[in-house]
Amino acid sequence: MSYYLNMKYFRFFSAMLIFSIMCVSLFATGAQDTSLKEIKRKLETESSSESSDAKTEPAKNTVPTSTNVLQTSTRYGFSNDDAVQALKAALSEGAKIASVQLSKEDAYYKNPLYYIDLPEETEKLIATVSKLPNGKKNIENVILRLNRTAEAAAAEIIPIFAEAITGMTVGDGVAIVTGKDNAATEYLKRKTYDQLVSLYKPKIAASLDQKLVGNMSANEAWEKLITTYNKAGSSANKVTSIFGKEAIKEIDIDLAEYATKKALDAVFLKIADEEAEIRDNPLEYSSEIIRKVFGSRK
Repeated sequence: MSYYLNMKYFRFFSAMLIFSIMCVSLFATGAQDTSLKEIKRKLETESSSESSDAKTEPAKNTVPTSTNVLQTSTRYGFSNDDAVQALKAALSEGAKIASVQLSKEDAYYKNPLYYIDLPEETEKLIATVSKLPNGKKNIENVILRLNRTAEAAAAEIIPIFAEAITGMTVGDGVAIVTGKDNAATEYLKRKTYDQLVSLYKPKIAASLDQKLVGNMSANEAWEKLITTYNKAGSSANKVTSIFGKEAIKEIDIDLAEYATKKALDAVFLKIADEEAEIRDNPLEYSSEIIRKVFGSRK
């Protein structure tokens, strides 16, 4: 009896154990299915949202276009070709004005902006010669003739500058037109300065030989000054040579090159002034392209 009773309870508990295991298994499977369904639902929702955003948001262009780099004609109302033509017209106008004004007597000599003094290397020469009879007068003769030479040469700069300006290659005219007041002048100077020196120097050299003041040329006045200086220096050198020294060294200056650079400095200053005037009052000029391009900036 006891045996059968024990077997009965054993079967009952075994059945209950199996039922419990089945319930746990079914619950776990259902939870897993629910979890997987929930994850799938979230992924589908996020994917749908991203797809919707992609349709409404414009695509970003990662490749820079030319409009991101260069200023366009639509922004300013003129093309780069227009700007280049206007620049050349403005520089030509500036050269004409510079030629007319700087070729007048005393345009260099009595204007502190353009006045051409003797080179810095002649400081010792000036100090030595100034102590001699008529020394200061001889120095002033050279300075006066240097300035007169620049004034005479200024009358001939128009064809020289016209050639340089015509051959000038401008990459981005718009950037120069929309730049600072002397941007075009600075561009011309950077691109053509060596060429202009080569063209202008022969004119200066010829002027240095002209008898402009008191029937004496700048070169003659310079030679007279150097001769006076060397004579004074030779006496001093005889004394110092005893100690193995040279008191005064000869001056070795290319007067034509020096005068050319100083004269051109003044020309560029004058062109820059005229460029600023064109930018301020473009409609007062007869050139249609100047009025169109620079006028659009007002």
